[in-house]
Amino acid sequence: MNLFFEQYEQQAIERIQKFAALASRMGFRPALGFSGGKDSQVCYDLCKRAGIDFDAYFNVSFESNITKKFIREYYPDVIFRKDYKFGFIQNISVNHSCLLPTKEIDYCCKDYKHNPRYVDAASIVGVRKAESAARKTRTVLSVKNKSNLKKNKQLYGEYFRAGCQSTGTQSEIQLMPVVDFSDDEIWDYIKKYNLPVNPEYKMGRKRIGCIVCPKTNFSSNLNGLYRYPKLIDAFIRVRERGTVDWIIRNDNKDYSDDKVYYICRWLNRSFRKFSKRQEREYQEFRTFYDNYKRK
Repeated sequence: MNLFFEQYEQQAIERIQKFAALASRMGFRPALGFSGGKDSQVCYDLCKRAGIDFDAYFNVSFESNITKKFIREYYPDVIFRKDYKFGFIQNISVNHSCLLPTKEIDYCCKDYKHNPRYVDAASIVGVRKAESAARKTRTVLSVKNKSNLKKNKQLYGEYFRAGCQSTGTQSEIQLMPVVDFSDDEIWDYIKKYNLPVNPEYKMGRKRIGCIVCPKTNFSSNLNGLYRYPKLIDAFIRVRERGTVDWIIRNDNKDYSDDKVYYICRWLNRSFRKFSKRQEREYQEFRTFYDNYKRK
């Protein structure tokens, strides 16, 4: 742990304090988006150290019971929010005519994690540039749109310099206090302050979130499928309740005789073709799954 990193910590705390003051000026209460993952844990701890008044929310999606138990045990003041009493898979048939969500039609995100009913006016999130290429342009402060930025330009400038401001969030204002932290710095912070670690990380998860997701690739979803192979059957059953076919369009082939393959391809960025490596991974998983079914 070096002096440079300690300066990063203090900078993040000052960002949170400035954001809380800005939110107060605008009549908002800061709300932390909490996932049970390492980034949100660090943000939670920084908010506590910053001495601000805030609420922390966990928008329940398709996370494992391990993550939910972890949050309840170590972060009991985090508020669980869920619009539907039934779960992720049942929602497919109840509200979406048994059509599976896809990258293009990601109703699952809108129904759960990014439900418009749960948009907080002044939100704090653990988004970091190092997470993906798409996030490299993120700034410390993000505001809803250009008109919002223009209207409050002078006010925002009192707390955050122009280079730290951008647009494009559902919240009126949103803070990313650890946006410039690296993965190693996040883990160093957790070790330094002896924060609890979600058991999911010890089970091979790199990021905490939904057990499986059609917006990511098959290789990433394998962790969840190996741990919960019964999900394959659950997705097949819910889809069989509808009147939709089992054709993968970019193959122009009907997989009604191989529905396991269909579901696995769906979990590769919504039916993207397998690479050679993914094809090998699928065959390995299929052997595992077939053995599981025989038991």
